[in-house]
Amino acid sequence: MRFDRDFTHWPIGLHKVAEDVYAYVQGNGPYGNAGFSNAGFVVGPEYVVVIDTLGTNSMHDGFIQAIRSVTSLPVGLVIITHHHVDHVLGTHRFMPARVICHRQCRAHIAAGRDTMVQRWRNMRPLLAPDLEEIPVVVPDITFEDRLSIHLGERELQVFHPGLAHTDGDAAVYLPQERVLFTGDLFFNQVCPAAFQGSVKGWMAAVQGLLALDTEVIVPGHGPIADAAALRDMGRYLQLIQEGSEQAFARGLSPEEAFAQMELGSFRQWFDTEHRLLQDIQRVYESLKSPTDSQT
Repeated sequence: MRFDRDFTHWPIGLHKVAEDVYAYVQGNGPYGNAGFSNAGFVVGPEYVVVIDTLGTNSMHDGFIQAIRSVTSLPVGLVIITHHHVDHVLGTHRFMPARVICHRQCRAHIAAGRDTMVQRWRNMRPLLAPDLEEIPVVVPDITFEDRLSIHLGERELQVFHPGLAHTDGDAAVYLPQERVLFTGDLFFNQVCPAAFQGSVKGWMAAVQGLLALDTEVIVPGHGPIADAAALRDMGRYLQLIQEGSEQAFARGLSPEEAFAQMELGSFRQWFDTEHRLLQDIQRVYESLKSPTDSQT
């Protein structure tokens, strides 16, 4: 498979990444890439497993049409990679499927179910007309560290890498096909967002993902990639961690660190100007509370 290196656009829509394994890739929107996540699905002998369910009504429609262009089998299982709205709001469209996520992911969805759609409407008013009548589904199956799903002879390994993008992240690995769905553990050509996680923990999670035998990696945002692109994101996280630590030691504020941070080619990534300060602030928070779980 050819992997796109264009920083302005990438191939979107449905992509077959292995036999009966598909990625559904979105492009950018009115707020850059924010809210325009990816999803995927695996066709089994009796039912379909969906990985993430996207954000707005029109996104749900497009994803469902893509699934139906491949198979008429019902969706029997939904795997949610983390609790952010752009990955979970389409879950109701697949009921009565069973829904799996990490324990902390479920806790976040359950705590925010009554307000999360309205909060996103307030944050992204241009998306508000596309967020009508969306009930939030709380997953009914959770795991702590890892679990395996068997679709005939195919195995899907679902695992939690520790505190990274959030405290409830999950990735889905198909070892036979060498395909990895990362959710937002991987942003490709889009600046990672660590505002609810740990940059240091995320760096460790990336190393764990890189240790897997992969040929194709489907990120939570951006184009389909390989291990080289994931390694690039790891270098960004290391740059932010080390640069923030140095600035903190010099007594600089996060804003001053932001102004002085040298990003090189990472400056070309989508949403960097918006998220860089958030990522620096997250490192500063961990440095101010060294015994906190973020470290």
